[in-house]
Amino acid sequence: MDNKVTLQRLGILLAYPLAYAYIRLMMDFNNTFVVDPSGGAGHLQISAAYPLFALVFIVVNELVRRGRRGNEMPSPETVFWYGITFMAGLTACFGPNVLLSLFGMHLSAVYSVLISNDVLIGKRTSGFLPADLFSGFCIRPFVGFPNVVLDWRSFGKSSQGDNISGSRIKSIVGGIVFTIIMGSLLLMSIAFMAMIDEDLRNVISSMLDGFFGYLCFKTVIEIIFRMILAVPVCFYLYGLISRSASSDGENEGKIAAVLNKARAKGKTVSSMLVYIAAGVFVAAYALFFVKRLMYMIGGFTGTVPEGMLVSHYAREGFFELVGIMAVNMCVYLAIILLGKTDEDGKFSKAARILVTALMSESIVFAVVAMSKLGLYYSIYGYTPMRILAMWGTLALGFASAMTILTVNRSKTHIRAGIIFTAVSYIAICVLSGILEALS
Repeated sequence: MDNKVTLQRLGILLAYPLAYAYIRLMMDFNNTFVVDPSGGAGHLQISAAYPLFALVFIVVNELVRRGRRGNEMPSPETVFWYGITFMAGLTACFGPNVLLSLFGMHLSAVYSVLISNDVLIGKRTSGFLPADLFSGFCIRPFVGFPNVVLDWRSFGKSSQGDNISGSRIKSIVGGIVFTIIMGSLLLMSIAFMAMIDEDLRNVISSMLDGFFGYLCFKTVIEIIFRMILAVPVCFYLYGLISRSASSDGENEGKIAAVLNKARAKGKTVSSMLVYIAAGVFVAAYALFFVKRLMYMIGGFTGTVPEGMLVSHYAREGFFELVGIMAVNMCVYLAIILLGKTDEDGKFSKAARILVTALMSESIVFAVVAMSKLGLYYSIYGYTPMRILAMWGTLALGFASAMTILTVNRSKTHIRAGIIFTAVSYIAICVLSGILEALS
């Protein structure tokens, strides 16, 4: 039998169990599939359900991808995003925020499907990231919704595409009947042994009591509800994977051309207006630095304004500083989307200087915010929200640095920014788990 057909069949067979597992996990965050690395001491208990689900998702995607495209090995980029997907699922078990980790796992899983099949709009991680994610979450799954039914036809084909012969069908049926018979005989044998051995009888009795106790009326209703709900989820997940695996990338190239053309048409704001707008922000921040210099360096020196508690100083203004950094990124996006450029798509020297100054000020804000966070941490210690705040500040500061490189080297660094964001979040979650275990 053709290996591609076998892989395709396995992908279809696993689609529904994958969807059911997804419904099971999303409907019950307090899953009990727990591993205790502390050897039963209970100091560090990790639920293995989310990373196992991520692993099964990766396996299903690989089966469908290879069933469509042949038995080619995944690219290094694909392996990286598979790893991020798995680690995001793992951090949902011990990280500072389970919902944020699950959100990251969803993003990474969908993105890994797109990268593994080489169907990104920009052919690589680029500024088209929002469009890629919209395609992965909304367009491909629903366009590929009927693919479960359509691809099911592979069960009726041999490696040459002909119908399975009658002898092959008889062989399958015979195998099923033989398995049922042997399973029944095994159960009878175990029952006889249990009559002789009391320990085995107690084990089987305990297992049966637990099984029938589990199958209470309420649990059965929940199982049936999850089974029904898993059907559309199965169509959605398999539609995403199958549609991506069957794409040749031609449509993505056309979409990229349309988006580039639309972006070029949107650059209508004169250079002078861009200079004035960016200059206003740069000057406003410079004046703010001068006026509040001693206040802002208090986190480094450990001194606070007279009459203010250290804890209040450390907390005051942190989120506002982070908010200013986010605003500055929006200012930069508005400039690159609407500001006029030369024929090569490059900004003038004056625009590059102003954007560099603006992002440099953002980096200063990030450093000040980190100093305040460090001072607060030294007083009150670890909490999940504080370590997440640290990660958000680092990510925005790194994005500002990459923006400076982008405007001065005329080469986008969004890929580096996305990789840093993903890897740093995993690292922060691991650190959070260690601190939680030590506390």
